[in-house]
Amino acid sequence: MNDRPPEFPFPSPGEDTGYDVFPANLENDPCVVFHGTAGSNLESILENGFRIRGELPSVSFAKRSAVPLGYAYNKRDPKGVVIAARFPSLASRGVKEEVSCVYLYDESNQPTIVGYVLVPEDYVHS
Repeated sequence: MNDRPPEFPFPSPGEDTGYDVFPANLENDPCVVFHGTAGSNLESILENGFRIRGELPSVSFAKRSAVPLGYAYNKRDPKGVVIAARFPSLASRGVKEEVSCVYLYDESNQPTIVGYVLVPEDYVHS
């Protein structure tokens, strides 16, 4: 990718925010999805896109950032990251939409990364 997407500040999410970590305009955009992973994976994802790894046949995304926040918290090394990405449409080739999740089965159909939030070392997810 040529232009680096913006890093959003970590908002100290909690019950009052529904544990969302991105601004409402991204959280409420029906084509924006969220992925949580170890911070050490960020540069590879920014450079190469989302890749199917391991035994799973797809890359998983959530429709709200609260779910991948838990994954990012559990995968910290020492930081986790939640990435926001936009598909032109969730009815795209190789994309399967479910109630709260979206799965990417075709790596050639990459979403555009629109930002990310680093989960600090001292954050405690409850």
